[in-house]
Amino acid sequence: MKILVFGAGVIGTTFAWQLSEAGYDVSLLVRKQRLVRYSHSGITIACTDMRDKKKEYEQTVFRPQTIDRLDPRRPFDLIIVAIKNFQLKDAVPYISKYSGDAHVLFLGNMWNETGYIKKHFPKGRYLLGYPGMTGGGRTENSVNTYLFGRGNTMIGEPNGQSTPRLKEVMKIMEAAGLRPASTHRINSWIKSQVVWQTATFGAATKAGSVRSFAENKKLVSHSGRAIKEGFKVCLSKGWSPFGVFPFNLFYLPGFLITGMLKKSYTPEMVEVMEAHFRHGFEEFKSLYSHILADGEKASVDMTYWKSFQPHINKADKNNQ
Repeated sequence: MKILVFGAGVIGTTFAWQLSEAGYDVSLLVRKQRLVRYSHSGITIACTDMRDKKKEYEQTVFRPQTIDRLDPRRPFDLIIVAIKNFQLKDAVPYISKYSGDAHVLFLGNMWNETGYIKKHFPKGRYLLGYPGMTGGGRTENSVNTYLFGRGNTMIGEPNGQSTPRLKEVMKIMEAAGLRPASTHRINSWIKSQVVWQTATFGAATKAGSVRSFAENKKLVSHSGRAIKEGFKVCLSKGWSPFGVFPFNLFYLPGFLITGMLKKSYTPEMVEVMEAHFRHGFEEFKSLYSHILADGEKASVDMTYWKSFQPHINKADKNNQ
């Protein structure tokens, strides 16, 4: 099977590396100016691997096969799209036009973007997913990535069915150690995860860092309440978080939610989130605004969600 990973960020590079290590014929789509450098000099990968109840550190140089454009005359069987959500507007029409008959897995933070994908791809051509078992940060020539022992690469068909194609993609991910799991409610799962991540981004921005946020019980509590507000926005759009684990746990009393959230912020998770929010600031700022706008349109009380706005604006100004 020929696989293309579209996007050379942390997620795309990590998936391309692990799939290549598993023996698959993998190419990585990169910008033209990086084409020769990535093929010859490679990408330095520093990996903290916590799978199989262990914690191992590895540093390696990954020299992927690279391309800088899609060509229907050089077809792929599977294209994994791992880019920021605001990049999908330009990428989706391009991939739809030049991907031939390849199946396409969109992997990442998606909010209203799933509707945009649906407009450009016929039924049966694409799957949706979320890379919940890896994360990290990157510089120009290196990637610092974590492979978690907990968490999964969530995958599902947009219509919720279990198909031979889904099973095949799951098999590929399993062989690469990417901990796949499927759900028939992939849309609701992804939207709920996006709300959770984005509310945490807002609270961490208010705290000044993820570490300060994770140590602040009051702010963690506020993030939990903001998540519940975001879930109401999901419900207004027809996506139900409360039938999907672990988001159904937000039915619990507030003090239990706060405890659950604090327990999830392990040192490794805090480090990953710091890098994730730092390198993905523009993406999460955009998601924050879209969720807030949809909440206001649906007349959802977004008191806690809105409380993060001044701090995001200040951080945005400091980043400019």
